[in-house]
Amino acid sequence: MPRPNRDGGEARQNLGSSRGIFRAGASLPRWRRTFFMILPDASPLKPFILQRRDQLAKAKVRRSLGQIQGKVGDMPMTRGFQGALAASFKANGAPGIIAELKGGSPFDPSFRTMVPYKALAEDFEAVGAAALSVAVERQAFRGSYSDLATVRDAVDIPLLAQDIIFDLYQILEARLAGADAVVLSAALLGPQLAEFRERAASVAMDALVQVHTPQEVEAALAAGADFICVTNRNIHTFELKPGTCETLIPLIPATKALVVAEGGLGTAADRERLGAAGAKALLIGTALMKDADPAGVLEQVLGIETEAAD
Repeated sequence: MPRPNRDGGEARQNLGSSRGIFRAGASLPRWRRTFFMILPDASPLKPFILQRRDQLAKAKVRRSLGQIQGKVGDMPMTRGFQGALAASFKANGAPGIIAELKGGSPFDPSFRTMVPYKALAEDFEAVGAAALSVAVERQAFRGSYSDLATVRDAVDIPLLAQDIIFDLYQILEARLAGADAVVLSAALLGPQLAEFRERAASVAMDALVQVHTPQEVEAALAAGADFICVTNRNIHTFELKPGTCETLIPLIPATKALVVAEGGLGTAADRERLGAAGAKALLIGTALMKDADPAGVLEQVLGIETEAAD
């Protein structure tokens, strides 16, 4: 049964040059602005940002902002994503697992798979995932919002839309597809982070703010984030830096935010170590999806096989 959330025309495009960080239509009404992260040409993320921008332009032609807002207003109540993770930790005394479904990863070009979204989502829920993440970016993760909608129809646990979000329209797309939460990157959104968090809250969605540096932790807290994902991966270089989670999690007061850890994780030892560091949940994707038995890997992370043997 759905749970309540915790606590109860075209946008102007200014693509600019490779200099700077953001360009915004400052004279436009608040929710009609479009923000673009302008990355150095060498950034491996830049092609995905540009492709996603083009996809959004087409989406806005098919369905205007007013149309999508009207449809979102008719959506059922979201399932509390952050609340589900808090409840899982309280019940089990260990970090809950967000199991991610995706058909590929820009961090591992050798990883490509056909995903049986409905069956796998049902398996993850049955094994004991506290929540699911669905990668919806087509080029980077070989996913779509149609995949997320398929998963929404298959399970009752909350869903996170894993997208490269730089436009407020994307938050509405996620809500309309059935997501309960979105990922917002502190590195990408910079000074617009608070505004994007507010937009997510306005449609009853949790915003999971992703950070990788002490400065991003500070920015997230300053923007009012109470749900933070510390990642071992640098999104500007795609480099995986193990130990980042253990370094940054202590910088986040437990009284201010629920912390999720991610990036190269996939073992019971990871769960134990990061739980000791203060994480209340782990997001695990590639370790599950690259294995021939994703649900079996999740069982191992949760310690189910060990418990069955006792």
